[in-house]
Amino acid sequence: MRRLLPGLRAVFPVLATFIRRVRLTPYDVPRRTGELKHVIITESPDGEVMLRLVLRSDQVVPRVRKHLPDLLAALPQVKVVSVNLHPEHKAVLEGDQEILLTEQSTLNMQVNDINLHLRPQSFFQTNTDMAAALYRQGREWVNELAPKSVWDLYCGVGGFALHSAAPSRTVTGIETSSEAIASARLSSDEAGLAGMDFQSGDATAFALAAEQSPDLLIVNPPRRGIGKDLCGWLETSDVQHVVYSSCNAQSLARDLAALPSFTARRARVLDMFPQTTHYEVMVLLERAA
Repeated sequence: MRRLLPGLRAVFPVLATFIRRVRLTPYDVPRRTGELKHVIITESPDGEVMLRLVLRSDQVVPRVRKHLPDLLAALPQVKVVSVNLHPEHKAVLEGDQEILLTEQSTLNMQVNDINLHLRPQSFFQTNTDMAAALYRQGREWVNELAPKSVWDLYCGVGGFALHSAAPSRTVTGIETSSEAIASARLSSDEAGLAGMDFQSGDATAFALAAEQSPDLLIVNPPRRGIGKDLCGWLETSDVQHVVYSSCNAQSLARDLAALPSFTARRARVLDMFPQTTHYEVMVLLERAA
């Protein structure tokens, strides 16, 4: 199993002391008591850290604020700290409301030659090395095909879209998370990329409402896949190539069966976490002649 990074190991003892000092009692699931539900720590490739505390309520937030300067002094690598409020008793990792406690709101994630920005509620591949390999493979396939227009649906913070940028090419990224879209726009502006457009919205609804389809489509959906509605649109569209990145071979197979007009030309499997069942599979689809 992949070893815990030294930077993360250094955070744990200091964070444990902080939790005791603030009196963040762990959430007791059977009794539905306590405050601290989860601790989410993210380390960037250059060693900076984002810390998120998932709490049942905002009652202890003043105490967190009071002791936060001591934590930041002891751990200067911690750049972004937030509290996520998760008042409901259900099996999800976090709630909808995020309270930012630091001036810096994004964690810089240098991936290949692109500086991505991770906000507290934005999705990012946990294994950064494999994320870099995914984006490099996507860039390679896109540049070989040289499409004039690209859509990146479920774009997250813009990894595939930003790696697909090129002169005289338009790239549109669609993602439900407005936080992720803000991050993608910031990365695009910093890199001075032309032809980029990022919009917050539902991927399927965007495709169904569009007047034109792109030359090439990139999809990196959740485990459930892209679904029958988007597959149906894709079948009747003018899209010639699809780059499909999936973490679930079963939903991928189901979607490919619903796309008889396309043929899989290339595929690559990336081992996201060695000695586990977690993987990412990329498939390049081409519309049959």
